[in-house]
Amino acid sequence: MAGETPNVPSETAWNAEEIRAAAKSIGNIMGDMGTFQSLKEHWPNAGQFETAQWLERIVDDRRNGVVAHAERMKTICEEMETQLTKIADEFENTDGDNAKAVQQAVGDMKTNIDSAVDQSRTGTEAEQHNFSDDPDIDSDTNSSDGDGYNDVLPT
Repeated sequence: MAGETPNVPSETAWNAEEIRAAAKSIGNIMGDMGTFQSLKEHWPNAGQFETAQWLERIVDDRRNGVVAHAERMKTICEEMETQLTKIADEFENTDGDNAKAVQQAVGDMKTNIDSAVDQSRTGTEAEQHNFSDDPDIDSDTNSSDGDGYNDVLPT
């Protein structure tokens, strides 16, 4: 038993249609974003006092994190669907350069996912100004309106 070589097949079997079906299933994992959209539209309103505004910031931050995570997961799943479908096509069109094409598709998947997540993160940070100044909002009026966003709390 110890030291024995496992029985490994000498050939790899694949089925392009099964790869496409798996790709489609992965692409649909985050297909229904309705719950996250609903969550995105709810703004905390804990009151007009210091602790309430602090709590609003915490809840808002966590809500934004959950929504952003879901959006990133959707992007990742969709990119995986695209690249796995491309891999299935490459397998069907097998030729001498097949391995290189599949390797390139896997590399593209990682690059595209990283790029899409970075763009999403950058967009999210540009839209949310919980802890930074928003150039479109008058800080003189917003800093004390009690909505918990950009409010200057007494220390």
